[in-house]
Amino acid sequence: MKVALLSNATTSVLEGMLREKAEVWSPSGHGAWMETALAPPADLVAFAPDLVLVLLDRHFADVSADPSAAADALRSGFPSAAVVVPDLEAMAAEIGEGFYDERMRKLARMPWSLTGLRELAKLAAPAKKVLALDFDGVLWDGVAGEGEVLPRTGFQREVAALVRRGVALVALSKNNPADAEAAFARPGSALSLDDFAVVRVDWQPKPENLAAVAAELNLGLDAFVFVDDSPAERAEMRVKLPEVCVPPFPPRLDALFPQLGAVTAEDAARVAGYRAEAERRRFAAGRSLDDYLESLKIHTDIHLMRPDESARVAQLSQRANQFNVLTHRHSEAEARAFADEADAFTAVMSAGDRFGELGLVAFVRVRGGEIVDWVMSCRAMNRRLEFALEEFVEAEAARRGVSRLAATWRRTARNEPVRELYDRFGFALVSKTEGERRYERILG
Repeated sequence: MKVALLSNATTSVLEGMLREKAEVWSPSGHGAWMETALAPPADLVAFAPDLVLVLLDRHFADVSADPSAAADALRSGFPSAAVVVPDLEAMAAEIGEGFYDERMRKLARMPWSLTGLRELAKLAAPAKKVLALDFDGVLWDGVAGEGEVLPRTGFQREVAALVRRGVALVALSKNNPADAEAAFARPGSALSLDDFAVVRVDWQPKPENLAAVAAELNLGLDAFVFVDDSPAERAEMRVKLPEVCVPPFPPRLDALFPQLGAVTAEDAARVAGYRAEAERRRFAAGRSLDDYLESLKIHTDIHLMRPDESARVAQLSQRANQFNVLTHRHSEAEARAFADEADAFTAVMSAGDRFGELGLVAFVRVRGGEIVDWVMSCRAMNRRLEFALEEFVEAEAARRGVSRLAATWRRTARNEPVRELYDRFGFALVSKTEGERRYERILG
């Protein structure tokens, strides 16, 4: 993902944190946010951001210009980008005094503490995939089972729109299940329990439930946004699971889940996919890996990328972290251009099993006899699907006259699981350092 960062304060430390997972652009010198918004420089236009994050902190300096005018100008200038202007005053009030560090203000002209920086970095994290919701005081006014409840229809509709875009819902509510179910049946409700991928309606601590759900869905904790009207519950979640994004209440869902790219078929089917993943994990209990994989009845479709698959290929490049050997992030426009590259091809793989379709889960891009992208969704890991895809890639490369196939793994914060991917394929190790391993394979 490509993030443009505008602010009235110095953001160099934040930029470094974001670069672990995204490409980052910022203007030279802080305070140029309005000028940049109204007249984007050529290098920003060429950068073509997916997300523009505008951080205006009145605690640091007065903001005399109109932020909404800047946001409107950015949306007009970058129609395919999400423009996010978070409410930093609300964030600071939520976190408390720990959001700021006066020493940093004086020494580096940056007001935020390390805690504050971590919270800001979560706003630009491309990994957020799940919205974990409390019920009472969030989806309705009142307490289920203790009198009449009134659905917050507007907020529920916002949440329902996120589901249609592929955001998975998780219920984290301290309630009696029957009372919660009855509350969803009230006139005006735009959601039902069927909209939730996982439901945890009980009296267990919410951090424990969320950690268990993350394991069940095979997702990192940084994929979750937790919304609760209780300051105590929010504070407990931040302390016990600091990777989870916990916004002030009420949340701004458009800032937490900005629209990045087109909605794909995989997005529309994601909630059903998470439910199927939970079923797979229950099915795997007590089975050996070989027996489990054989019983899954896996099927695949591997072919050269079609034009209508470029949006999903771009999405995979932006979201996949664990099974991503070089972690190049591509926009939709860049992915569409793959088909026109000389001396190159992109192979894609769709898969499914007895529990349902996984959709397009992987792609490999080869250019000039070198694998320049190898990306797979975490949903498809641990199924040995990569070997079928590699066999196709090698056959296609050989058909195109490639006799020597080169490949590289480069370390990122999350891709350790594929450090020895090419060793497993039987590639010869040419060189290695702590952060990079280079390989080759003679074909034919």
